[in-house]
Amino acid sequence: MNDKGTIVQWNHQKGFGFIRPQAGGDNIFFHVSALADRQSRPRINESVYYQLGTSQNGKIAAKSVEFVKSHSGMDKYTAPMSKAQGFSVLFLTLVAGWVWLARCPYWVLIGYICLSIVTFAVYAHDKRAAQKDAWRTKEASLHLLAVLGGWPGALWAQKILRHKSQKQPFKAILWLTIIVNITLFMLIFTPFGNHFMHNMTVYVSSLV
Repeated sequence: MNDKGTIVQWNHQKGFGFIRPQAGGDNIFFHVSALADRQSRPRINESVYYQLGTSQNGKIAAKSVEFVKSHSGMDKYTAPMSKAQGFSVLFLTLVAGWVWLARCPYWVLIGYICLSIVTFAVYAHDKRAAQKDAWRTKEASLHLLAVLGGWPGALWAQKILRHKSQKQPFKAILWLTIIVNITLFMLIFTPFGNHFMHNMTVYVSSLV
């Protein structure tokens, strides 16, 4: 039988919160994975139905959490921006500013945007495939799209679609591809990078 309670705390970035039982007692922990509708975001003071269970560490936690009132399909798009999403927006804004100052070709910004859209679409396709137990996209392909410049789309897909957002090895490699891509951008399209590459070329030439 489902119990009823009220959400009293929710952390969008970390994906967990607490429910105050209607019958009284201590607040109950719940993880985003316990939500019946993972595309929607919990709201403070929202009523939910849930079942008692245990978390991975053996502590009491809520499972099968359902909203008493169904959410709009737009919830996943209107949720607060995560730090990763904000970082991607900041980077693209800086690239746009660099283009505006004529320090970077316009096609670089267009490339980032187009690859991000493609990457988001591939993540969405892979999630649908996972739900239907169909043919999956290789993780190597997802990382290749990210390192080529589609990583902003990957970060948005992880937040909105909640796909590949909990798998730690995958997340670590994704951030490595982000570092590689930004490093290449700086080396190719910034004065500091050009100066560094020139010095390296001179140094290597002196050794030959």
